[in-house]
Order: sequence, then C-alpha cells, then structure tokens
Amino acid sequence: MSDEYELAFPGMNPYLEARRLWPEIHNKLISEIHFFLCETLPPQYTATMEERVTIEETQGDELRSGYAVPDLNITGGGQRTAGAVARPDAGAVTVTLPELRPVHEWFIEIRTENRLPSVTILEILSHSNKRAGQGRRNYLAKRMRILQSPTHLVEIDLLRANNPMPAEGHNDRAAYRILVSPSEMRPQATMLPFGVQSAIPSFTVPLLRGDAGPALALGEIFSDLYVRGYYDRSVNYANDPEGPLSDDDRAWLDRMLRAKGLRR
Repeated sequence: MSDEYELAFPGMNPYLEARRLWPEIHNKLISEIHFFLCETLPPQYTATMEERVTIEETQGDELRSGYAVPDLNITGGGQRTAGAVARPDAGAVTVTLPELRPVHEWFIEIRTENRLPSVTILEILSHSNKRAGQGRRNYLAKRMRILQSPTHLVEIDLLRANNPMPAEGHNDRAAYRILVSPSEMRPQATMLPFGVQSAIPSFTVPLLRGDAGPALALGEIFSDLYVRGYYDRSVNYANDPEGPLSDDDRAWLDRMLRAKGLRR
C-alpha cells in the first residue's frame, strides 16, 4: 500500500485536509514527529508534546475560535431548595444557542536541561489557526512572542484553505509551506514553499549553535501515517478535495487518480 500511495501522491495528499479528517491527522503527525525527534535528537535535548486548547463556536454557517472565559460564574453555596424549577415567562420561545466545542491541538517543544525558554517550537497549523477570527489572532500572538524570543520556530502549513501566515518575500500562491526560523537569522528565515504536485521537502530542525539538528523527512513520515492509519478507506477520490485548487492542479489530480485506478 505504501508504494501505491507514494506513486499516486508525490507529496501532500490534499484530501486529508478535510475538516473532518485534519484534527486527527494533525495530532497523529505531531505524535510521529515527536517519536522521530526522541530517537534522533542529541542526548542533551528532550522533545515534549504540549497541548493548546481552544474553543470553536458554531452557529448556523458561522465558525469562530477563541478561549472561553465566562462573564459571570455562579457557584454553589448555602442551602439549596430541592426540586426548584424556574418557570418560563409568558411568551417565552425556544431558541438554539451556539455550540461550543473544545479543540485540542498539540505542538512540540525541544529543550535542554535547565534551559528556559525552550530551544525550538514546532507547530503544524490547523484550520482554526488559519481561519480569520480569534483563533488566528491567538496563534499570531503566540507566533510573535516566539519570534521576539531566542526560541527557534518551525511552522508547517499543509492546508490550502485560508490565508498563509505573514512573511515577506515568498510566493503567496504556493499551496503549502514550511517555515524554519532560527533565532540567529531573524528577521530572515527559510521558507520552503511547495505545491500539490511536488514532494514534501525535508528540513533540518534548528538547535543551539554548534549542535547539528536532525534532518526531518516529513514526506516519509506523512506517507507512513497514511498507510498505517488506512486513510485510503476514509477518502472519496471521485470528488475534488476541499479547499482551492488551480485549474492545472485539478487537471493533474484527475489524470493521476484515473491512471492509478482511484477515479473512474
């Protein structure tokens, strides 16, 4: 199965960007990269998976993201009256409230013993990170704090939907991008843009000056994740994937899927 997948998709499989699949793919990919780093980092470094929890609010066709803090909190205290039920006022109607859904996103921190802040932060972007609204503002605030610190940043964007994170001097039309920002290079950084038809590039994880970081073959990790997760069973290749596709990418995708017997 692995050979078939690699032949069909030279790089990112755009069908896995679907909103119903990406949260699981995102967290599994973080986990696989974590295992890789634990095996390949120099012994003085440790890699840990850290969790960020946001709240997605849905109402109708709208979707918002942010951190939920109540304006008023009522706590129990004193004597309670058993069986007390509030009576609705005259003319009351039933309405639908926004649905609040916690979103758990993982990222990776690389540290050395007794070193604060962390040496490197590795982020894989989610839909809530990129979508306009509070989720994007929250992520950009964290991104700015990292970029103003001595911590290196690796930012992996495998989502075509919504605007990319701000960076001057690169091609905004690229479908995907990997940003490697060693602190000593700032304000410059290395951008690795690539498209639907391209292989996912490998990159070196930055560590402290003088220490060689491991080369992370993201394409191989992603391919293995697809195979071991049997995600071929979760994708309908008869339809186009979610998110924008250029005419050239759509035509290439159709030819490739038909040639591999994945679409009729």
